[in-house]
This record gives sequence, structure tokens and C-alpha cells, in this order.
Amino acid sequence: MSHGEQFSRHVRRIAALAGGGQPDLQMAANARIAESWRRSIEQYGIDPEMPSSPRILGAAEVRECSERIEPFLQLARIGTARLHAQIREAGYCVLMTDADGTTVDYHGQPTLEHEFRSRGFRLGACWSERDEGTCGVGTTLVDRVPILVHKDEHFRAYNIGITCSAAPVFGPDNRVMAVINASALAAPDDRRSQSMVFQLVSQNARLIENAYFIEAHRHLWTLQITGAGRGIDPEHTCLLALDERGRVVASNFQASLELLDGHARLPLAFDHLFDPGADELLLRAHDQPGRPVELRQLASGRFLNCIVRTPERRVQQRISRPRSRDFASLMIADSRLRADIHRLRRVVDCRLPILLLGETGSGKEAFAQAIHAQSQRRDKAFVALNCAAIPENLIESELFGYREGAFTGAKSRGETGKVQMASGGTLFLDEIGDMPLQLQTRLLRVLAEGEVLPLGGGAPEKVDLHVICATHRDLEQLVAEGRFREDLFYRLNAATFRLPPLRERTDRREVILHVFGEECAAAGRDIVPEESLVDDLAAYHWPGNIRQLRNALRYAVAVCDADRMTREHLPEAIVSALVAPSRRARTETDLPEDEADERRRMLEALEATGWRATEAAQRAGIPRATFYRRMARYGLGRGRGAAG
Repeated sequence: MSHGEQFSRHVRRIAALAGGGQPDLQMAANARIAESWRRSIEQYGIDPEMPSSPRILGAAEVRECSERIEPFLQLARIGTARLHAQIREAGYCVLMTDADGTTVDYHGQPTLEHEFRSRGFRLGACWSERDEGTCGVGTTLVDRVPILVHKDEHFRAYNIGITCSAAPVFGPDNRVMAVINASALAAPDDRRSQSMVFQLVSQNARLIENAYFIEAHRHLWTLQITGAGRGIDPEHTCLLALDERGRVVASNFQASLELLDGHARLPLAFDHLFDPGADELLLRAHDQPGRPVELRQLASGRFLNCIVRTPERRVQQRISRPRSRDFASLMIADSRLRADIHRLRRVVDCRLPILLLGETGSGKEAFAQAIHAQSQRRDKAFVALNCAAIPENLIESELFGYREGAFTGAKSRGETGKVQMASGGTLFLDEIGDMPLQLQTRLLRVLAEGEVLPLGGGAPEKVDLHVICATHRDLEQLVAEGRFREDLFYRLNAATFRLPPLRERTDRREVILHVFGEECAAAGRDIVPEESLVDDLAAYHWPGNIRQLRNALRYAVAVCDADRMTREHLPEAIVSALVAPSRRARTETDLPEDEADERRRMLEALEATGWRATEAAQRAGIPRATFYRRMARYGLGRGRGAAG
């Protein structure tokens, strides 16, 4: 049968169903497909002869869709890539959509890219039933169970040559978070030929679902429960999360159906559901880690196997995944910063250098990492270089690399520079204002020509970079003084964003509580700060900004020997500043010249040592006790002043 004849036959079948007829034998054998066809006709009014490919959202809209599920998306991409590796040689693409049917992740083959793209398999394509009628993604979103929509089971005649296997991925709240779909443009007519692909799609959807549940509840006790005698089968694994009181506070979709009757409201006491209770279960798991513990479900009397995962400390996540942060993880409620982030999201993929301005410790590198995580380069390298932290004679080789024998002491095989390492990804140059002039010339050439020449010569190497720079210095003043190239300045400041110091942020109270929570979790402590302490910290001016705040709270958590934190647990310099607010307000303009000079010297020492007062006192040659008193006297809790 020719394609034209197939097209016409398909439209006649739909017309017969729309006219009130009964499904033909092929349709009657699959009630879900027949019901979806009726929805496509009666609810959505879709024209089956519509010739165009799916509706495609713009890049900004796709980015917004991705941001809503970003933590999930980062983990799920691992699963979709694995699925594609399993089936790509058979001519399949793999895509993932959000809960609205918008494609937010896509894996295809370069040799078939044009064909798939022309049929709508690409980022931003909308595959909901309301848009496309009966199809793998759309019908799965409605029915909430996996489905195979094979060739002429699709509603739109434009899609009748496609085969689609789709499965939902449920979030911890048992709502559909995403749909995984594998499609081929050509397949045998017998739908049984798709059984293996359908099984792989369903299995990988469950693996992603379970992995995200465990990741989302890694700070709680998580239980993996299967039937007695079964191994850990991802298709039939029930997951529960317990809080410290032994209550079930979350369940995966399988557990909700099999163990909680699909409608139980959480939290629930674990002891009311199973024997042994939570305390005995955790005791047995502690005595024999990693070994299954036998449970009896009280409602049914059946026996189950349970493996217990202990809570994970957040410090482990920060070490193993240092660049997983996005804008949501920065805990921003300040209206000015939120407006800047809205603008940033629009320029992250515009191939414009981005310049971040702000005081030392205000979070410039965290913002750079978030920009990288929002960009299309997020799966590539993020390479950072602090231009102020490397001796001037080494910056050039660090940045551009070198060939064998380029200079005395060079490695025998040469060294790859930061620029080459970042090719394809993001290069972050912190404290760009401290870069020597001769290196500014070379950096300008890299930005202008897209190539780098390592020390020692040879052929230039092509590089593809997104450059983010940051500084606490006044670059325009440095240009006026001849210490920064004017042409480099204008190339870098096309998209400039100023990060306010912590003392000027309207959300500093939220920032303080967020950092406090992170440090408690990292130390494995359960501490509550006194309300008056939070008020004091919010009123303090934090000259070292978020870096100083984090160091102070890390120290306080370490020395706190109770379950409540007071100001006495803070570093001595902070306590001194808190008890002398009137003196803290003094700045250089209030002081005699000799004291103003001493204040500047102390401030420089503090900044050079990351606001570690003991080291700064040694660097400045001032006794430690005197240094602490002078910090309060000179108003170093107020801000950077003229020295900043």
C-alpha cells in the first residue's frame, strides 16, 4: 500500500469514528488508543490531515520549562543518554518532555538528524495530546501508564509512519514529572517488533524515577522494598523515606500503589504499617549494613525484603558535584538580583562575554557557575582561574599552556592551558582587574580570533569559549590609569551585572538562615539559632560578604556544644563588632590620617587572607587582641570603604 493510500485510509477510519461509528477490529483491540482518538476528535478538535510538524517553542521558553525541573533534569539526562546508547544503532531517537509535553532533552543520531528534526523531534517540540492527538508522550500524560503507539495508531496522518514507546516518570509527590519516549521513523508493521524497545523505555523511566527519589531524600532514611525472594528489580521496587521520628514522609509511585493503597495521606507512622517497627528496623540495618531485612506488611500479612539507606550529609554532594548549582540553589529573594537573573537567562547563550562586578566574597563565582548551568554548554567544562591568586610569571602558562621546552622547568610534554581546557564550555576569569597588561593583549586576541597560541610556538589552536569575568575593582578607573586595556574593557562589558554586597541585600536574613542550614548539615549537627542572634547577624554589615558569613557560621557550628546557638559561639571579631555597633559605624573619613592608614592596612590584610583575622593580624604585624579591638574601632564591620 502506498503512503498516499495509507494516508487516505487513516483519515477514513477517523472520519468513521467521528461520525459515531464503532472502532474497527484493530482499534477495538486497544481500548486506550480508541479512547485517545475520541478525545482527539471530541475534546481537542484536531484535524488529522494537518500537514505540519509539532509546535516548537522558542529557546527562552524551553529554558524556562527546563529551569522548573532543573535538579531532576540534571539527573534524568544520565538515564536518557543511557537509553539512547542501548537503542541508537537501531535508528531510534530518545526524548524527554516535561509534564506539559514540551521536549526538554533530546538524543539523536547525526546521520538521521535532518529526518528526525523535520518530523518535530527536537528541543522545544510540544507532544501533548491537545497539540498532536494520540501519540506516545501525549497519551501517556493523560493515562499515566506506559504506552506503545505504533504507526497508524497515531491520530494525525502526518505521524502514521512513526513508532513511539513512552513511559511516565513520577516525582516523589506521585505526579508525572516527565515522559521518556523512544521513536523510530521506520519500523515493521507488526507492533510486536517494538516490545524490546518498549520494555527498555519503561525500565529506564523507573530507574530515573527511583534515582531521583533517592537523591531528593538523601538526607532521610530511605527504604528499598521488594517482595520476598526478589532481587532489587527497578520495575517493582517500592521506595519509602522516613524522618527521624520513624514516620513515612514520602513514597515513590510503586510504593503508593502497593504499600499505601494509593491514597494514604502522609506522614504515616511506619510502625502502623510494618513489623518490625522503625526503631528495630534501623537497629538491624545498622548491625548488618547493606543486607536485606525481612518486613511483614500488617495490612496483608505478606513478607517483604527491605534494604535501608542511611542519610547522606550534604557536604558529600558539594564535594562530588561542585558545579550542580543553578540560580534556584542560590536562595535569592532580593528583587534587584532576581531582575538581574531574569536578564542573565536571556543572554547566557548569546555568545557575549559576561562581566560580574562585586565586592570580595559577594558570590561572583557561584553566579558564574549558575550561568554555566543555565547555558547550552552546561554539559561541558567549567574552568576557573583566579588572576590574583597566581604569581604573575605563571599566569601566562596557566592560561594559554605551553609546548615542550618552552622555558626552564617546563614539563617534557608541555601543558594544556585553561583556555584550551574550557573550549566548548565556559572560562571563568576571576579578578580580571589583576591580570597583567601583556596578558590582556593575548586574551583580547583569543576573544577576537577564537584561537590560542601556547607558549613555545607551533600552530594556533581553535577554541570555542564562553567567557565570564569578575572583579571587585573599578575597571573604568584602571583604564583611566593605563592599567587595563580600554579595548579589552569594552569587549568584556557588553553584558555587565553588579552583585550587591550582603549588607545591601533585602534577603540577607534568608541568606543567613540558608548558609546556617548548609553548615549544620555539613557538620551533621541539628542546631537552632536564637532569634536574637539571627537579628544581630542580619544587622551586621558583613564586609567580607557571604564568604565571611560562611566562615563565621562554620566556626560557630564547630564550637557550639548545645542545640541552640548564641552570639557567644561566633568568632571573637564578630562578637566584638556586634557589641559595639556605634563604633562599628566609623569609617576612614572619620579617622585621623595615621589611623586611616592603619585601617586600610588591616582591610588589605583581611581581604588577602579571606577574612581570617588571626592570619590577617600576623600579616599586618599587629597583635591579635589589638587587631580584634581595632576591627571594631575602625568600622570594618561596615563595608569596604575607600580601600575596597
